[in-house]
Amino acid sequence: MPIVGLIIGTFMVLGPVMAFIGLLNWRERRESALHTSVLKQFATREIRGRIAIQVRCGLFSRPGIVTVDMWTCSRDEVWDAITRLGRHLPPGARLVVNGSVDPQFPARFTVETEVRASLCRRYRTSTVTP
Repeated sequence: MPIVGLIIGTFMVLGPVMAFIGLLNWRERRESALHTSVLKQFATREIRGRIAIQVRCGLFSRPGIVTVDMWTCSRDEVWDAITRLGRHLPPGARLVVNGSVDPQFPARFTVETEVRASLCRRYRTSTVTP
């Protein structure tokens, strides 16, 4: 009987710590996957050297925040990044692009991807004609 109490006591002490470590690991994996998907959109190494990417995910919330600093990029590169990343981010993620559309005026653009959850399903009906 004392061994059972020792096992239960150990589980009660170490269980919450291990659960917290598991949640941190899950968050780090989500951040890494999101960071990799953003890097895939910037194919050339030339533009990768001029941007900074920061990815943050919450501990319990699913979507993340991707911040891309593009201060040294041209206006066309900033708009191209906004449209390309907005299409390829997971649902519910937020994209923040810091750049300048005009050389004199810095700007911050925030794009939120919409959640693609369908509440009802469409059923296909087929009609058979003789």
